[in-house]
Amino acid sequence: MKKIKYLLIVFLLISTIKVNASTQTFERTEENLLIPDEIEVTEKNKELILKTPSINEKEKIYDFAELLTEEEEKIIYGKILKYIDETFLDLAIVTINDNNKNSSMEYADDFYDYNFFKENGSLFLIDMDTRNIWISTKGKAITIYTDEKINNINENIYKYFSDEKYNEGITKFIELFKDYESDKKYNAIKKEQNKGKYIIISLVVSTLITLIIMIILVTKNKLVQKATTADSYINNDKIQIKQISDIFKGRHVSKTKIESSSSSGGSSTHTSSSGSSHGGGGHGF
Repeated sequence: MKKIKYLLIVFLLISTIKVNASTQTFERTEENLLIPDEIEVTEKNKELILKTPSINEKEKIYDFAELLTEEEEKIIYGKILKYIDETFLDLAIVTINDNNKNSSMEYADDFYDYNFFKENGSLFLIDMDTRNIWISTKGKAITIYTDEKINNINENIYKYFSDEKYNEGITKFIELFKDYESDKKYNAIKKEQNKGKYIIISLVVSTLITLIIMIILVTKNKLVQKATTADSYINNDKIQIKQISDIFKGRHVSKTKIESSSSSGGSSTHTSSSGSSHGGGGHGF
């Protein structure tokens, strides 16, 4: 009886503890590095690959430092999926207590490159070891998130992490990151992604219109009797021939200057250990 009471007490204690969400990783070996096919493995980057966690790219949140509760993680996950759906860009959040790389930048770049994320996307790293946040961008995300934009985002969120408000900080990051989806470059990416769909729709619509016109013409043709002579087509009483001539007197050309605009600032890039180009920036907290 006492044993049963003891087990019940232990069960109640466990059920009241907030359990942080765990992240599943897979073992990398020299024989099976678990990396994308396009990555070229060298003696220089093999060690870095083995040091990089292998994860399920669909999870999007990798809270190794256990800064978030399960409920917080679920809400953030929903926001990330919405961002991905609306921008066609990938996004991952990573938190760590131990940085086994040379810098937050290297850790973030390697984590993105050596897992199966999209070609175009970003990763936000909260590095509790070096006390830094870092945004790593890749592919078309580099041109969208310029140095100026990344610096502005970091300046607006680093204090949340200094104050240990991790959930608020990550939520604010996604909110600010999503603000830039109205950028012209983002719209160009979205238009390119939808190009194939629009072509198919246009072909279907034009084919249907052509068929309808052909049916109408064929139907009308059946109602008309064939003429036997050329005179049948001419109404001599109504024919009038007029002579019209054009006289060229001069030319006047009006010119209007079209102003061109370009976005201020750009994105500085660097090459990661995988050989990929990355943009990004960070801030201490």
